Amino acid sequence: MKQKAIFILKARGVGETARKTAGDAVGAVEDSVGSLARSVYTRGSVSTHVVTTRNEVLTLKGYADAVIANLLQVHK
Repeated sequence: MKQKAIFILKARGVGETARKTAGDAVGAVEDSVGSLARSVYTRGSVSTHVVTTRNEVLTLKGYADAVIANLLQVHK
């Protein structure tokens, strides 16, 4: 996504400094989503082997839905 955003901005004639700022922002979001995906996977793995409350499962499902929606670029 970072590369794609920079390409689009460059095609639109946006200056290098502005492109770098936008690229850094997209990179930060990508890193956060990746971290969230790893956390959701880890928590889901633990829940498979340990008794988990319904509330915890629903919370985890919400996180998983967010990660999957982002990966598939599907938004409600």
